[in-house]
Amino acid sequence: MNIQKPEGLLSVKLPNEVPSTRTPQLFGHDQQDEEASDCPLLTPTPPPGDPRNPLETIPMFNPREDTPLEMTPTPTLENINPVDGLNFMNIMNSSSKPLNDEPSSRDPMVETSSSSGSDTNEPVCAQLLNQLNTAYQHLAPDAQALFYNQENGGKPPLVGIQLMVPKTPKDYRFMKWNWPLIRKTCFWSLMSVLIGCTALVIGVIATMPKRCNPPVEWWQGSLFYEIFPASFQDSSKIGDGIGDLRGISMRLDYLKHLGVQGIRLNSIFRASHYPEHYSNITSLTDLEPHLGTMDDFSSLVRQIHERNMSLLLDLPLYPLVKDFGEALTETPGSNGSEKSSREMRDADGPTLSKEAPSPAPMSFQTIREVLSPRPSFQEPQELTSNSTFGELREDHVVTIAIRFWTKRGVDGFYLKGLKHYVNESNFVEMLKHWKSILGPERVLICDVETLHAASTPPVQNVLLSRIDLVDVPLRVYNGTKNVANQIRKVTEGLLFEKPSHPWVHWSIGGVDTKRVASVLHVANASIAASLLGMMLPGTPSIFYGDEIGMVDCNCEDHQDLKDLHNLTPMFWDKTDGVADKFSTNGVFAWLSEPTAPTETSLIGAVAKMVKLRSETPTIYVKAVYKDNKAAANCDIRYTADELIVVERWYPRRNSYVLVANLGNETQTKDLSNLYYGGHVVVGPANKMGKDVYFKQLVILPGEAFVIKLDK
Repeated sequence: MNIQKPEGLLSVKLPNEVPSTRTPQLFGHDQQDEEASDCPLLTPTPPPGDPRNPLETIPMFNPREDTPLEMTPTPTLENINPVDGLNFMNIMNSSSKPLNDEPSSRDPMVETSSSSGSDTNEPVCAQLLNQLNTAYQHLAPDAQALFYNQENGGKPPLVGIQLMVPKTPKDYRFMKWNWPLIRKTCFWSLMSVLIGCTALVIGVIATMPKRCNPPVEWWQGSLFYEIFPASFQDSSKIGDGIGDLRGISMRLDYLKHLGVQGIRLNSIFRASHYPEHYSNITSLTDLEPHLGTMDDFSSLVRQIHERNMSLLLDLPLYPLVKDFGEALTETPGSNGSEKSSREMRDADGPTLSKEAPSPAPMSFQTIREVLSPRPSFQEPQELTSNSTFGELREDHVVTIAIRFWTKRGVDGFYLKGLKHYVNESNFVEMLKHWKSILGPERVLICDVETLHAASTPPVQNVLLSRIDLVDVPLRVYNGTKNVANQIRKVTEGLLFEKPSHPWVHWSIGGVDTKRVASVLHVANASIAASLLGMMLPGTPSIFYGDEIGMVDCNCEDHQDLKDLHNLTPMFWDKTDGVADKFSTNGVFAWLSEPTAPTETSLIGAVAKMVKLRSETPTIYVKAVYKDNKAAANCDIRYTADELIVVERWYPRRNSYVLVANLGNETQTKDLSNLYYGGHVVVGPANKMGKDVYFKQLVILPGEAFVIKLDK
C-alpha cells in the first residue's frame, strides 16, 4: 500500500508483507528498546561479534521492485527544500529485498560510508553540518505492519530511514558572522547594564531623605529673638551710650551660634526723646536717627539674610493709627514724613537680593480660603483705584509702612495693638490687603488678646486665616500650676482646632514685663523658663539677655524710668568676641549697665535645645492629626512644689520630657508611676548624656533638663 506524502515531507515506502529476515538487536537491547528511542539520528551498532557494518550489510536505500536501477533518481541539491534547510527524502521500504542483498552503486549510503570512515568518532550534529549528501540511518517500526502484528501478538518489523544534510556550514549565513566580536559586545553590554542599575540603586539610596519629618515653614517652630535696639550694642566709635543697627550687625554671629532664626526688632521708629520714650513714635516709616541710617538698615538686612536668618519689625499701631478708615494725614510733629514716605513708595528704593517677590493677591487668598476653618465668606470685589475705598486702602499709614519696609527686605511684622481695631468696619478688608502685600513667605503676628476681642465670625475668620503667629506671653512667676493652666488653655483652645490655624508664638519676657530672673530670684530661672517655652508646641521667642540670666537694673538715679529697668543694656562677656562691653571708650550707657547675670549651670543649654528642636519633630511640630482632628502633642504630667514635667510625643518616635524646678529648694521625687528612665540630651554639663531614673529624681533649684525616654 502506498501513502501519498505532501511536498517536502518524508517519503515512506511501507512493505506489503513482513520480511522474514532477522533484524539484529542494537547495543544489546531488544527491538522494543529501539522502538522507544527518541533520537532519530543515532546509527545502530551491530551486535557484539558481528563484524558487519550496518550501513553495508543492511541496505537502507532500495529502489522500487518495479523500477529499474538505472531509473532510480539520485538525490541532488535540486531535490532539497531550500526553505527548511534540511530535507528528509526518499525513505524506502527495505522489506521487499533481503537484508543481505548487495546495495546499489548509486546508493548514497554506500558512497558515504567509505568516505566518512574517518569521521565516525565525531558527534552526529557535527556530521550533519560537515558532510554533504551524507545519509544516516535509523530503524523504526513498519507503520503498515504495526496494526497487523499487534492483532497477532507479534512485533512489527523495522524499516530504514535515510536522512540527508543539504548544505555545508559555509552555506549558512550565520556562520560568517563575527562571533568573537558579538560575544564581546554582548558581554560588555550586559556589564554596562548591570553597572548602570547598580549606580541607579546607589544614587536613589544616597538621595533619599534620612528622615521623614513633617515639613514646616521657616517661621514654624524656629527660635525668635526679641531685641530692644537701644540696649543691645553700641557700635559708635565715639560712643553715645545708645545701641544701634551697626551694633546688632556686630553681634549676628552670636545670634547665629545661639540658633536664632528670626530677629525681631521693636521700636526702631522716630520718637521724641528716644529711647526713654520710645513708644511716642511719630512715623512708621522714619528710622530713629540714634539707630543709624537707611544704609545701615539695608546692610543689617543683607547680613541677616546671608546667615539664613530673618528680620521682623514691631509696628506699634496704637495710638498712632486712629482707625482703619482714615485717609493719609500728617501727624503733628512728623514734619511731613508720612507724605515723603508716600512719595518714596513709588520710587525705586534699594531692593535687596534676598527679597522674595510677592505673589498675586488672589492666589494666596484662594489657598487660605480653602484652608479656612470656618465657612468662608465672599470677599467684596476688588475696587478700582478710582474708588474711594481703593484710594483709602492704599493711602493708609499701615499699608504705606508695610510696602515701605517690605521693599527693604523685612520678612514679617508684629501688629502691636491690633485688638483696638477689631470692631472697625474696614478691619477684615484691611487685614486681607496687608497679607496679600506680604505673600505667603512673610508673616503677620498679633497678640492673643486680639483673637479674644474678635466678637463676630468674619473678624475671627480673617484673623485665623491671615495671621501666621499669635503671640501668647507665658508668665512663669505665679507657680507651676498656673503655668500649666496657661498652657492647657492654649493647647485645648481655638488655635489647635484646625491644622490651618495660626501657630503659637510663646513669649518669655518682653519690653512690657519684668525679667524672669528678677521675678523668680532663682539661679538658672530665666534659662529654665526659656527651655520651658522651647519645649511647648509652637514658635518660642526669647527676650535679649534671658539666655544668660540677666536681671533688671537697680538704677537709683533713674527712678523716673522705673518701667524701663527691664531694658538694661546687654551684658557681654569677653569670650563673645568683637567687644566685651555694651559701649566702648568708657561711655556711659543711656541706662545703667547691670551687674553680672545670676550664676547658672545652663550656659549653652539654649543652643543645644535649638539643635534638638530642629532635628526632632516630636518637639517642633505643632500637633498631631487623628480622625481629621488636630491635637497638641503636649502633656503636662506633673505640677507640684514648683516642679513641672512636660512631655512631648509623636507617633513612632521617642518621647521627650522636660523637668524644671522653678523653686528655691532641691526636689527629690519618685515619678516612676509616670516613666521608667532615659538619658539627658539638654541640661547642665554635669548631667549631659547620663542615664536618669524616675524612681529617685533629684532636681536642683532653678534647674531644667530634657530627657529622651527609653522606648
